[in-house]
Amino acid sequence: MPGIINIKTINHVGIPIWDRRVALKFYRDILGLRVIPSMVDSPNIVWTKTLDGTMIHLIEPSDGENLGNPHAAFEVEDFDAAVEALRTSGYPEISDAGERHDGQKCIFINDNDGNRLEFATASGLRPSTRVADALGYTTESGTNAVVNSPSKIKILTINHIGLPISDRAECMGMYRDLLNINVIPHQIDGNSLSWTEMPDGSMVHVIDPPKSIGSRGDGRQHVAFEVIDIEASAEALIEADVEIVEGIGTRHDGQRFLFIYDPDGNRIELATRGDHSNTKRTADANGYTSENGVLL
Repeated sequence: MPGIINIKTINHVGIPIWDRRVALKFYRDILGLRVIPSMVDSPNIVWTKTLDGTMIHLIEPSDGENLGNPHAAFEVEDFDAAVEALRTSGYPEISDAGERHDGQKCIFINDNDGNRLEFATASGLRPSTRVADALGYTTESGTNAVVNSPSKIKILTINHIGLPISDRAECMGMYRDLLNINVIPHQIDGNSLSWTEMPDGSMVHVIDPPKSIGSRGDGRQHVAFEVIDIEASAEALIEADVEIVEGIGTRHDGQRFLFIYDPDGNRIELATRGDHSNTKRTADANGYTSENGVLL
């Protein structure tokens, strides 16, 4: 399958939540994300953004009863070409193409493991008069409520997303071949995952099944927010009584990280930017990584 879709970056991630009043106390007040007007008509979606404009969409149950699934949205260079490639790819659950109120076009598809993926243009392609209140409820006009977060955490962007897979060679038919994302050597111990990297340095980590499931469930599906200061972030989390379940750790490229959970059980990573440009590690076509010629 040829690499015919050109991915630029991660446009946003969609995170399922039960109640925005609870979720925003975490994502806005503790993590420091900013609520912005939604450009879709679904009243159950709260749009928020990081410092560089990358978005996090918090999604309440549309029927009030069933929590939805997370998704990742990739920004593509040529939307029409991406749609044509997706429709002929053979991957399941492809949606119709849509257009949002700010002119952003979008389409959805599943990978072979059921991960929901969105492909979109840039946001804000045309002006909008929409405004949002403090909880993200959006109307066509009025006064936009800007709520300043007291958080000391400064999230710059999305560093990477982690996706659960069952067959690494098969999944590369999507991420390496169709989406044309570069496979790079990973910077952790072992060989339980592959790192893939987009042109701006943001990454997709595809993660093999775990040997066992812990008390918090399968933690492979996660989003990693890139922070300016990991120590200040950790101090802010401790002050807010948010449990740090792993970290602060350091990867082989110097990236520092920690893991937490949001109130709905979504696994969240805070991380710095690593520098793996001069790594001595090598990776094969499926991301299995070696160091000094020895498979990790």
